[in-house]
Amino acid sequence: MSVQTFNPTDLSQSVANWVAAQRIVGPFAPHAQISPDLTMALDPGYLLHGSTLLEVKAQVTEPLVPPASGFRIDRVVIDRNSGNATIVTGAANSLAPPSLPAGVLPVARVLLTETTTAIANDIIVDERALADLTPTGEPRIACRAHRNGVNQSGIVNNVWTKVALTHTDFNVGNAFDTVTSRFQPSKAGHYLIAGQAMMATNTGNTLHVGLYLNGVLNASAKCYAPSSFNAAAGTTALVYLNGASDYVEFCVNNTSSSTGAIICDAPLTYFVASLQS
Repeated sequence: MSVQTFNPTDLSQSVANWVAAQRIVGPFAPHAQISPDLTMALDPGYLLHGSTLLEVKAQVTEPLVPPASGFRIDRVVIDRNSGNATIVTGAANSLAPPSLPAGVLPVARVLLTETTTAIANDIIVDERALADLTPTGEPRIACRAHRNGVNQSGIVNNVWTKVALTHTDFNVGNAFDTVTSRFQPSKAGHYLIAGQAMMATNTGNTLHVGLYLNGVLNASAKCYAPSSFNAAAGTTALVYLNGASDYVEFCVNNTSSSTGAIICDAPLTYFVASLQS
């Protein structure tokens, strides 16, 4: 609807009730200037960031620029964090308003023509939508990596060796690199990580598995083989990754007297990680 003075009834209202009503209907109300020009006025508003209430003063937009010919629909939006108003320019002679950029909330549409010399209320359409029920957009990061059933041979005894994880069942956020077999997310936070591996080993030997953070062993576990059989071990850790240089790798170490191979069926040898919200 076109903007107009809010007055739900002709009956008189108490000052207190009217102030309360304005608090609900008034934030960022768009309207023409008292002396109309090519700018628009926005009434004071407020934004809630968790437990922080941000009060935003009344503001004036930058001048809107009419099209050289034909018509155009522009949008006035406010930044979700600061409440500052900006103009999003539409396409020439299109009835579709411009798309909302990320990180803004809509306030108004404005119909401009080549003859527009001032922004009056009759060309402003109020489209305030200041309560967004969409999740805040915190990125999800989660992965499960494995070798897709291909055993990894050449595991030298008594040497920590990285498991070359070449496949993923899912890789939300693209934090796991199957070329380097490295988990390196771009979002800082606390991550739950885990790895499990299985190897054929001889009696009396021990299979170790370890999660390495930036090349340093962070968490490990081991499985002792009382007889000549396959041994499996897994370990879990909760780590903080800075979203830039920090990375995690999954490694194994077998105390066998000879070179061995990791048994790499996907349910047996794998690595998983998830950002904890």
